[in-house]
Amino acid sequence: MAAAAFGVAGRVATTSGNVERMKLRTLILGALALGVIGVAVSATPVVPGATAPPNPATIELALGDAQQVVVVTSSSWTTTTATAALFERTGDGSWRQLGQTMTTRIGRSGFNADHREGDGSTPAGSFGIISAFGREPDPGMALPYRQTQPGDCWISDVNSVAYNRWVSAATCSAPNEDLYTTGIGAYRYALITDYNQAATKGVGSAIFLHRNSYAADGTSRATSGCASFSEGDLLTMMRWLDPAKHPRVLMGPASWLTAPK
Repeated sequence: MAAAAFGVAGRVATTSGNVERMKLRTLILGALALGVIGVAVSATPVVPGATAPPNPATIELALGDAQQVVVVTSSSWTTTTATAALFERTGDGSWRQLGQTMTTRIGRSGFNADHREGDGSTPAGSFGIISAFGREPDPGMALPYRQTQPGDCWISDVNSVAYNRWVSAATCSAPNEDLYTTGIGAYRYALITDYNQAATKGVGSAIFLHRNSYAADGTSRATSGCASFSEGDLLTMMRWLDPAKHPRVLMGPASWLTAPK
């Protein structure tokens, strides 16, 4: 009797579940048709009291011809935890946020509008997102992607003629960035910005948007000057970015981003 009753209950539950799934599918398809659902960003918890990323329409920084913008913002210059959101320009010229707000880590010295090599801060400003790299294969991007190999090195030595450039070297010693070795952690995946593309000595190098680094207890670490994300959030961003839409990242405290310059 118990087995028979369980079988009937199981069929009823299965039928009910199928009906609910059909209803959910209908709702999702309807939302997609109306353009309600945008990019699905993985749900990393946002720090309580964190500052919401401002809409790009309110930001007092040059956006150029960008149609895709990543806004990374914080409540102050010194905090090392920030929030980020993806925005895309619509047909009428307004900006629409896609997906959820993400928790982000920035430099151990917070943000700095006058960033210098080795100061531990994340530069505040508006920067192009130009390409990507990682130790893992291309995750399916429209932006150019380069898989790292042993010897791949980003030069942060201010005395080098290759300052703020990617080179192949037999050894890659500090203060330079070993892109391949770091690929087991932070540089598993990373986006390259055009910060200091002129390679002005001492102004800063290797400013990326990359995967979080984690402490032994599993908490994310502050960076040395980049902005970092959970791997899920970063991969969603990487697959969303389109070079034809001239993507940019806008970084800084919310009050500074929206203040007249």
